[in-house]
Amino acid sequence: MQAQITTNSLAATAPHAGSTANASFGNAVWRWLVLSVQTVAHRRKIARDAALLRDYPDFMLRDIGLDRSTIAQACQTGKPASSN
Repeated sequence: MQAQITTNSLAATAPHAGSTANASFGNAVWRWLVLSVQTVAHRRKIARDAALLRDYPDFMLRDIGLDRSTIAQACQTGKPASSN
């Protein structure tokens, strides 16, 4: 049997609470827990990327269209700040 690869979090949609009266509360708590972990992981990735970019020399930042003042915004949005 081959493994199935998915981009959706199966843990966030799994019905772990069953069919009891408290099933909706259990599902809500489970979703909150999974989404909280995903949010923390996303914030850690942004912080790691920003720290890596801060260590780059200026000429490398210029090559990718950034300067030191726009690193945080570029890591948050995925694109450099516009020069408008």
